[in-house]
Amino acid sequence: MSFDIRTLLVAVALVTAFCAGARLLLWRMHPTIPGLGRWALAGTSTVIGFALVLSYGVLHWQSALSLAQMFIIIGLVLGWDGFRRFIGKPPLSSCVLVAVAVMSLLWIAVMHVHYLTEVKALSNAVLVAVISALIARDLLFSVQRHTPAIRVTGCIYAINAVFFSIRAVLGSGNPEFVDPLNPNGVAAIMLLWLLCSIIAITLGMVLMTAERLQADLDHQANHDPLTGALNRRSFGLLSEKEMARALHYQRPLSVLMIDLDQFKQVNDLLGHDFGDQVLCCFVAVANRVLRQDDVFCRFGGEEFVALLPDTTAAEALVVADRLRVSFATESKLLDCAVKQPCSAITISTGVAQLQQGEPFASLLRRADSALYRAKDNGRNCCEVAQ
Repeated sequence: MSFDIRTLLVAVALVTAFCAGARLLLWRMHPTIPGLGRWALAGTSTVIGFALVLSYGVLHWQSALSLAQMFIIIGLVLGWDGFRRFIGKPPLSSCVLVAVAVMSLLWIAVMHVHYLTEVKALSNAVLVAVISALIARDLLFSVQRHTPAIRVTGCIYAINAVFFSIRAVLGSGNPEFVDPLNPNGVAAIMLLWLLCSIIAITLGMVLMTAERLQADLDHQANHDPLTGALNRRSFGLLSEKEMARALHYQRPLSVLMIDLDQFKQVNDLLGHDFGDQVLCCFVAVANRVLRQDDVFCRFGGEEFVALLPDTTAAEALVVADRLRVSFATESKLLDCAVKQPCSAITISTGVAQLQQGEPFASLLRRADSALYRAKDNGRNCCEVAQ
């Protein structure tokens, strides 16, 4: 079956222009998200490329096709750089981007002097296949690959690499078969694939951005905005799950109720900004000392709670004391940083282990009572609930 190649070229050029506009709008709406600016530039470069391909179909100006391939490759590289920025990988260096541009210009100059359709099509297919494979690798093997949009977008680029690899193989030694205006070659199939893939990739970019924004909203809803620790809402949800697990499997469960000693005096003497630094410092120390399975929460003000699954009261007391010593050392360094007398800021901790059939509210009350006993005993110590 034959296709009207010029009509397909117009369709691809229009779709590319609309998709580039969508990427630009996405960047304008969320300029702080890494990578979106590169996606917008990639879309603009691709639009120029397909406009030149369209002009080649009308005017048959040989240099237009070489320029078009240059802009399409540059757009692909800019898109790759945008994906790397988005998923948190190091961006492509300026040297790499400049090298791609210089190589493309040299390629155009050589093709202008020795115009070889077969060599041009083969080299272009190989470049697109290689860059698409690199993008697919970065997306499919990133730490965020479990998100559906990233995974699907990576698969689209992997399919794109396969398509262009097949084109390179089929076009070797057959220049008419890869002629961009030949309706009986692979041109129509490639244009149909480009029509679909450009829409799918742009949709993938939009969905990736939506997933990032949703993840940010979820983080804000479940975490304390100052310290990044869990808030009471998320702590309550997670504690119910751990309670049910401990009761079902007859496993120990302990809780630490922690309070920063004389924190009001810290705020009054050194200011609230320094007090905020102390809170963030304590959370950083707790994240290092506690296990990944432990649930750590800012309960309110300078009070924190840590839920320790599969931990007895004796084991929790060891953890609490390690946390106390580590924070005393760290806070002393923080105190020196503001040129104040280096007296360490300390914590007091109450420890309680879940008893058979005990409600969670009762467990917290017992830990809180142990905390007050630690305060009465001179602070900077840990007490176990009776």
